[in-house]
Amino acid sequence: MLTSITLKDYTTFINETTFDFTATNYKILEETNVGSNRVLKGALFVGENASGKTQVLNAIVLLLDMLLENAEQNFIFRKSLYTEGTKYSLGYTFNIDGNEIRYYVEFEANLINAEKLYVNNELKIERLKNSAKIFFGEEKDNNEINHALSLVKLEYYNTRFNNDVILNKWFDFLKNSIYINCLHGVIKSYNPVKVSEQMITKYAEINDATELNDFISRIGYNSEIIFEKGVSNKDNTMVINSDKETICIKKKGTNIAMPLPLESTGNQAFINAILPIKFSTTNDCMIIVDEFSSGLHNELEEALVRYFYNNSNNSQMFFTSHSTNLIDTSIIRPDQVYSFKFDAKKGTLIKRFSDENPRESQNMEKMYLNGVFDGMPKYDKEFKN
Repeated sequence: MLTSITLKDYTTFINETTFDFTATNYKILEETNVGSNRVLKGALFVGENASGKTQVLNAIVLLLDMLLENAEQNFIFRKSLYTEGTKYSLGYTFNIDGNEIRYYVEFEANLINAEKLYVNNELKIERLKNSAKIFFGEEKDNNEINHALSLVKLEYYNTRFNNDVILNKWFDFLKNSIYINCLHGVIKSYNPVKVSEQMITKYAEINDATELNDFISRIGYNSEIIFEKGVSNKDNTMVINSDKETICIKKKGTNIAMPLPLESTGNQAFINAILPIKFSTTNDCMIIVDEFSSGLHNELEEALVRYFYNNSNNSQMFFTSHSTNLIDTSIIRPDQVYSFKFDAKKGTLIKRFSDENPRESQNMEKMYLNGVFDGMPKYDKEFKN
């Protein structure tokens, strides 16, 4: 599980900024929202538009892309335009079965400048530019590294870290992770072996919709999923034929099956989110969800978040949302919420709600709306020409 992430000279983050995902002393939601070793099962990022929330999610996605994607990555656009130079760095800490993994990576322009990988404070990989030392069994040197590729990635795919159990479990956790952008309808899987369990388009090729419809029915949604190779309207004047199963949504009380691409943004976002959330209850992973509030009713968001926390074990969901009803101590802990605001001189500033020591009985949503936790924009709602 991801326990922290540190950003320096990254996008809108001018100052070095660390997000801590370990549980504090709050006792609420211990059984549902806290995984093993006191690691929180994710975090909610709230705040004004363009304050840096998405960029934190992108930093997690960058790690997944860099270590798991086949293509070379474009790093240069992550460098903060608000700071000097061409370097920026990211630091990640994970807890895997009680073992600490720390990974530090520094970028310069569009290249990887430095990497360090530690397991339980023991240095395993140290790289500077195209030279490196690798400490698995016998120490070895590598002086021919592609500047655009991660050495950690190369060691995993070339040697599986000499069968290091801890690091291989870390990669299994990373590979199971899923990225969703509800606004743009994007969903990304990193594990070809599990993709049919994570993405609805692949799921439909080998499964029927019975299990998904049971989930939809239990959550109280007013539609059901149908997989059909042919779709037609009521009087058959419009017919769509396909060799593959077409994912359709049929509203309860009707006989019309609407192809998913023609459905509302909310229906598409909901259907794309079902499998990843269900997958996370049986497989430890990260779900990274941007613009969760795009298209989804705030009550539906709440139902999905509660389902995730109540049924997952050591999975994590990191997500952005403007639905303030989620900021409730019956749903999420104060140490799981970060607010964001952008300052012209200081860049993105964050505040962890638990730093203000709200009592468990206090109304966190009301406190946030009243400006206690920062990140609450102030607009002129009486604006007139």
